[in-house]
Amino acid sequence: MISCYDAKTGKAAYSKERITGARAFWASLWAHDGKIYCLDEEGQTFVIQAGAELKQLGKNSIKQMFWSTPSAAGGALLQRGVDLLFCVKAD
Repeated sequence: MISCYDAKTGKAAYSKERITGARAFWASLWAHDGKIYCLDEEGQTFVIQAGAELKQLGKNSIKQMFWSTPSAAGGALLQRGVDLLFCVKAD
C-alpha cells in the first residue's frame, strides 16, 4: 500500500492505496524526476507519478526475487536480486 501526505500540513492526499498488480515490498522506494519507483519482491518496478493523486505510469519487470533497496551510482541503478546483480543505465 502507498500513502501521500502534504509535507506542510500533514493532511493525507491519499492513504493506504493499493498499487495494481504489486506483491510484497521489502525494498525502500526511490524517486527521480517527479516519479516514485517501487520495487516489489517479484522483480516488478512500479512507476508512480509524484503528486496528490495516485497515478500509476507503468511497470517494468526483471525475472528475479528482490529484497534489497536499489542504489544509484554513476548514472546507473544497481539492483541486487537473490542470485544476480543488475545494472540499469540509459545511454
